[in-house]
Amino acid sequence: MRGMKLVGIGENGTIAAQEGRGRGERNPFQEKSFKDENRVRLDLTYFFDTPGDVKITVGDFESLIPKVMEAHGMLKENKGDIFDKGIPMTGWQDMPERITVEHLEEIKEAAENLAGEVDAYVSLGIGGSYLGIEATFKALTHHYFNSLDREQRGGAPEIYFLGQNMDPDYFRDTLDMLEGKKVGVNVISKSGTTTETAIAFRIMRRLLEENWGDEASNLIVVTTDKEKGALRKLARQKGYRTFVVPDDIGGRFSVLSDVGLVGLAVAGIDIEEFVEGFKDMRARCMNDEFWSNPCLVHAAARHVAWEKGKKIEVVATNSSPLYGVARWMEQLFPESEGHEGHGMWVSPSLYSEKLHANGQMVQEGERNIIETFLFLKNHDSKMEIPRDEEDLDGLNFVPDRGLDMGYVNRKVIEGPAYAHHKGGVPCMIVEIPRRNAYNLGQVYYMMERSVAISGYLLGHNPFIQPGVEAYKKAMFALIGKPGYEDLLKDMETETAAKRKITVS
Repeated sequence: MRGMKLVGIGENGTIAAQEGRGRGERNPFQEKSFKDENRVRLDLTYFFDTPGDVKITVGDFESLIPKVMEAHGMLKENKGDIFDKGIPMTGWQDMPERITVEHLEEIKEAAENLAGEVDAYVSLGIGGSYLGIEATFKALTHHYFNSLDREQRGGAPEIYFLGQNMDPDYFRDTLDMLEGKKVGVNVISKSGTTTETAIAFRIMRRLLEENWGDEASNLIVVTTDKEKGALRKLARQKGYRTFVVPDDIGGRFSVLSDVGLVGLAVAGIDIEEFVEGFKDMRARCMNDEFWSNPCLVHAAARHVAWEKGKKIEVVATNSSPLYGVARWMEQLFPESEGHEGHGMWVSPSLYSEKLHANGQMVQEGERNIIETFLFLKNHDSKMEIPRDEEDLDGLNFVPDRGLDMGYVNRKVIEGPAYAHHKGGVPCMIVEIPRRNAYNLGQVYYMMERSVAISGYLLGHNPFIQPGVEAYKKAMFALIGKPGYEDLLKDMETETAAKRKITVS
């Protein structure tokens, strides 16, 4: 049977970009014209004065500005409640300026050497050691990256992620994709004892050593504490290549550090362009003029909404590749804001898919929602919509007007923004001109600084997450980790005293 040919379908722009990277082609990210065309913008047109009893006004913003500017000044000077074990956790805010060309070259050299040695690369990490890397990788590459040939991938190996959950079926299925291939691993953990990542590394390390013996040490990269911890000790013993998890940058703020850059470089992403996006947004966000500082305006918008009783932020995008960025925000904001009864829950959504799922709730449900759109304005590929003589679906007007799928997809943001605003939902639009590393860098820095300001406005430290430890302690007790015997006894006593309610 003859297979399908893509008759009348244009070039895949994402593959073309990947192949170009493989040939050493780069975006002119230092040029003013490129920066002007790729300026991420924040649009609050549909945020103010929604219909209904509870609305947000420009006046609400005006009254908050002095408090926001005070927070802005304190953050710039590294003052306030920003410490974790005596260390100010704000190293991320100047990282775009502090990172050196020499260090980027070191990362690129190590990444190119490893990528050239292996067929597949596995990044092991969880939370901040995983989400930013995967989000950036997926935002900038083909949806079926690992199914493409190496040339189409731009010379990069296949890229996989493990250690982010404890699902044995997911882990085993991934191993099936690795069988028969030469595999490189980067394990990312500051302590080296994070349960999910440590278990994944045990399995992968054994497989690499069984298959390649002493050579396995050349296939393993460790990103961990610069001096101490289980992984640092193991790296010294085994001679692994190492990179550093900074002391003053928490995981969810770490994508511009070695935590993120090593894996992105292996995947062929231009990390210098990525850094430039961070630098330029940092320059904009250090500005002391409120209405020209997107970080301050974004933080103020969310804080005013929270004060007005908004508890859920739907972060929706019209781009499948950018859905991972919404998932990254799902960690960044709740983990930073979820203290002492504060903060909004972030719900990532892909439109228009979710408009046919929970769109009814957004439009007419409880008015405890705000909506932030990650609006991709230009897609990599152009998909023409063919004309049909019978026109039974009534869509001939689209090709007759010369419109393509990308045009319709832009209305997947603009239409809901209008309709949801009319339904009483304040909406913000983050306009992202196109899929490139420069724009991702801008978005990440904007969100990181916004949530830091949010911590000051809420009155708690946004750089710690003590509540995360509760589940770990309970899990350690239940699996019998030494030192948790007393907690296990308490848990068993409390559970035994509860009324058993089981439906079968």
